[in-house]
Amino acid sequence: MNYSSSIQALWTEAKNYLELQKEYLKLDSAEKLSVLLSAVATAAVCLILALAALFFFVIAFALWLAKIVGGAWSFTIMGGVMLLVIIVVLIGRKRWIVQPVARFVASLFVGDSEEEAEGL
Repeated sequence: MNYSSSIQALWTEAKNYLELQKEYLKLDSAEKLSVLLSAVATAAVCLILALAALFFFVIAFALWLAKIVGGAWSFTIMGGVMLLVIIVVLIGRKRWIVQPVARFVASLFVGDSEEEAEGL
């Protein structure tokens, strides 16, 4: 058996393997990026629609409240309620926003690798 031909064949196979790994990495990255971007786009659309709905509900409630306390006071009360909601969200942002987003991104980029390693 000729060692140089064996080494040449091994080298060719190693190059092919590395090329396939590079292509797999590109496809895997593209898949994960598309999942991430679609989640961001979905969240953005839902957020915009939720804010529009919230706007209408706040205006409707303020108009209803205006019959009880007067026009200017009803909008002042609703402004205060909205500021209170903003403060509560800012206080709980780490638990309600940062941690879920971090878990999603981590599971997207790290979780699959761990599952594949366990399956092997």
